[in-house]
Amino acid sequence: MQDKYIKKFYDEVCQNLDGDYKIILEPNRNLKEDWIEYDTVKWEIEDRIKEFVNTLLKNKSLNLEEKIIKVYEFICMNYIYDANVLYFFKRDESDPTNIKYIAVDWYGRVVGQDWLEKRKNHNRRICYEFSRFYAKAINILNNENSELEAFMLGDRENTHYVVGLTGKDYSIILDPDDFNSIKDLTRLKMGLTIKGIHILRDENEIFKKVVDKFNKGRLVELKEIEEAKRNLRNKDFIKYINESIKAINKYNIDPQGFFEYIRFLIEESDIKIEKIWKEEKNTNEKRYERCLYFEFNNKTYLLDSINKDLSIISLDDLDRNLFIFNSSENQYKYYGG
Repeated sequence: MQDKYIKKFYDEVCQNLDGDYKIILEPNRNLKEDWIEYDTVKWEIEDRIKEFVNTLLKNKSLNLEEKIIKVYEFICMNYIYDANVLYFFKRDESDPTNIKYIAVDWYGRVVGQDWLEKRKNHNRRICYEFSRFYAKAINILNNENSELEAFMLGDRENTHYVVGLTGKDYSIILDPDDFNSIKDLTRLKMGLTIKGIHILRDENEIFKKVVDKFNKGRLVELKEIEEAKRNLRNKDFIKYINESIKAINKYNIDPQGFFEYIRFLIEESDIKIEKIWKEEKNTNEKRYERCLYFEFNNKTYLLDSINKDLSIISLDDLDRNLFIFNSSENQYKYYGG
């Protein structure tokens, strides 16, 4: 790769995105900038993706951009976001004017062989893992084209990572698990449009045309939710949420995807939510999932992302051995994988 394109990409990020970012490259490169970081782990693609990529390499009917979208779709259809990582985030209040959350390094970012072996037992991954193997897959498909390269783009606080793809013709950000929205990991499982691809530069619309082609005929929102929003949201809000839950549950979405979708609908209606954690008991390892509660018409409602339902509760009656209110205020030992 010609380093000039990476430098241009970084300038494009600074011009188009708020925040402070860095680019993460595989070890053993010579590009030295204060915004460059070298990963501690060699990038490899997992076996299930490797098999898919090898099939794409033999496919002569698809161009590179179409293959890149195919891998994006494969990731979204076959993996889920591991929300358990968020349980370990620490709340930093050292600066009252800039309260922030700090991710722990050992959950998916600085890892050893033991971690990698444990991850083979399930399909839950975090953004760092997605970005690693997706960038590697793109570079393999790229077949050593020096005019194009995929790498990782992350914020300086290490809270989120995406894939950056840049070269002579375009600069693209690919984010299947957008931290602040309904992830494409969830959206694509329901047949909805891609929303996690951000085009910084594409004068000839090479990449845009491929994304538009993929999205053609797909809905932005589920029909049932659109109908419930139109007919119920302003008349019977709780029924609106329950109808939305019913629509989402037809797709057997994972707890994190369920949580983020319903959370979006609640907050979209200007209702304040409070996050809470619930331990997942029916698993082989200790794990927590995000839930939420909110006040409406003098009643308290719990959205249980494990049971995937909404119920009226009293906070005082919740089992404190099962529900955790302020995980970011505590310290936890490493477990799981």
